[in-house]
Amino acid sequence: MARCLVVGLGNPGKEYESTRHSVGFYIVDALAAKNGLRWETDRRHCAQLAKCPDGVILAKPTTFMNESGTAVAFLSRYYRIPTERLVVIYDDIAFPVGDFRINDREGTGGHNGVADILAKIGGGFARYRIGVGGKPDRRMDLVDHVLSKFSADELSLLNSKIPEILEYLQLLLDKGAEHAMNLANRKKVL
Repeated sequence: MARCLVVGLGNPGKEYESTRHSVGFYIVDALAAKNGLRWETDRRHCAQLAKCPDGVILAKPTTFMNESGTAVAFLSRYYRIPTERLVVIYDDIAFPVGDFRINDREGTGGHNGVADILAKIGGGFARYRIGVGGKPDRRMDLVDHVLSKFSADELSLLNSKIPEILEYLQLLLDKGAEHAMNLANRKKVL
């Protein structure tokens, strides 16, 4: 398998653990745990890294969300990973907690972390969007919502969906974005 980079987006620091905006960290942590991998801090590339024996590099930027592109650009260049071998996992308020979509379309979808990656490396990477639920009240500030922690019930629901999320992530890595999109996204509308 060709080397690839899987980046989970989130904010560093204990205060952001289990927040909706850091669900990308949560997913790559689950993948690392499943494979018995340990995280190491790579200060030079602004990220924590876990390396799989099959050439998959997992990364969690140590920059804040709005500067995620810094770590992604450093890592992509250093490891010579083309954008078509890059997967970015991040939160999406358009879907219920634990639902997910895979796409390779351009654009930010209003996500500042993705916007920074696009600004620093361009497009062409796969996006793995994990549902974190919409605002409970339309008057609530979006920043307050995405920086809020999952409730115990929501976290339980998300945990119950982790095996399926990881299964489709593996499919994405093995077969590519188009194949994974066709299967995962079609399943979601049936």
